[in-house]
Amino acid sequence: MVDRPIMAVRRRDAGATRERILSSARAVLNRDGASGLSTRSVATEAAVHLSLIHYYFESREGLLLAVLERINQELLDRQRAMYRCEDLSLAEKWQQAIDFYRQDLASGYVRSLMELAGQGFANPRLGAAIRELMRGWRQLLKEVAAEALPRLGVTDISPAEVASAVVTYWYGMELQHSLGITEDEGNLWKTVETLGRLIGRLETGGRQIRPAIPGQEEI
Repeated sequence: MVDRPIMAVRRRDAGATRERILSSARAVLNRDGASGLSTRSVATEAAVHLSLIHYYFESREGLLLAVLERINQELLDRQRAMYRCEDLSLAEKWQQAIDFYRQDLASGYVRSLMELAGQGFANPRLGAAIRELMRGWRQLLKEVAAEALPRLGVTDISPAEVASAVVTYWYGMELQHSLGITEDEGNLWKTVETLGRLIGRLETGGRQIRPAIPGQEEI
């Protein structure tokens, strides 16, 4: 019989190996894209035997699903923590979300998510995972809107509609940025910043808000 301490070490080592593979898969995805991610390329990146990829994730599809789940959960947890912060106004939280997004663009997170989402068009399991991912974000934003709308005096739109609008715009923005759409062409940053100022205006009872950029007209 294997001693319990030995079993504990084995479980710890197994967890470390799985994390190492996941980290390597994300590195390959960021560098080479979804089309360049194979079980062999990840095994090489992680410096592990190919059989370990199949042991922990069964297949390339299973590995992609695990990477998608990990990336999204990290972002969702970060966003939930931000919205729970009572020291920030809703407009400040919106600006923080924009700042997070800029970081995610620079880090390759956004490209990775778009690459994985693209795989979902032809892969039913990945497609289902992407839909579940979107449901999680809609639910979070629905909760935020349900608290904020009455406080802001907005009664002619439902929390679900607000959540749908934000998720739809944000994913569209991520796709366009991933495709290289410029600001002159898409006005993506300008639009999302303007939405933040509109939120701030609602929070201050309709008073004019100082523009984010000197010289820009107030909303």
